[in-house]
Amino acid sequence: MRKIDVNVDMGESFGRYTLGNDEELMKYISSANVATCFHAGDPLVMEQTIKWAKQYDVAVGAHIGLPDKQGFGRRQMDLTAEELRADTLFQIAAIDGVAKTYSIKLQHVKPHGILYRMVSEYEQYIDPFLQAIKDYNPELFIMLPPNTPAFERGKEMGLRMVGEALIDLSYDEDGNWVIERTKKARSPQDVAERAVSVATQKKIATVKGDLIDIDACTVCIHGDAPNAVEEAAVVKKVLEENGVEIANLFKIL
Repeated sequence: MRKIDVNVDMGESFGRYTLGNDEELMKYISSANVATCFHAGDPLVMEQTIKWAKQYDVAVGAHIGLPDKQGFGRRQMDLTAEELRADTLFQIAAIDGVAKTYSIKLQHVKPHGILYRMVSEYEQYIDPFLQAIKDYNPELFIMLPPNTPAFERGKEMGLRMVGEALIDLSYDEDGNWVIERTKKARSPQDVAERAVSVATQKKIATVKGDLIDIDACTVCIHGDAPNAVEEAAVVKKVLEENGVEIANLFKIL
């Protein structure tokens, strides 16, 4: 049976402000990208999200971001390489410490927002980011877009690189994802069909309807979508109907 990991960005609530229905999402996914309090989240939210992950047998990863809650980590910052390294280590160590409290082994690291692109493509940030993870724990999986400079560099460094497809975002003809300032509801059936396409054909549709190659073993649903729970439920149902098992990275790789 084919297997694929379904991950969701979560733990992004803060103080009195709630974003997403994290506990309900846990029922349909295999991996949680938990915010590490830089772009979103707070220590209470982080701990609660990890407790839910344990309850629903969902793997936990560090969803690291830029220190910019107001911009939700989507505004580029002119960090030095040293700052990026320190920020990466700080965030991974924070969530790893909480996870260990609940006897959870941290599974992966995934950058959030504009940091996802910065560490994937910008030469000055690739090595500091990858080396920080390697120095902390080279066994961690690293979720990044396949066919990017960082993905290839990570493989050269012997790191556990994991290709990711963003099934609830659009892709242009060059394989670039289209970021929405405010996450919009998307047809759950459409999102599910994109998940099946990635899992069974290693392809995803562009905004023009063409299929492009994407070698991914994990697919992402964004937890801040207004219908994220419905999307996740339909994705799980349709994947299983097409003979694809949802499993975390520990069970796939």
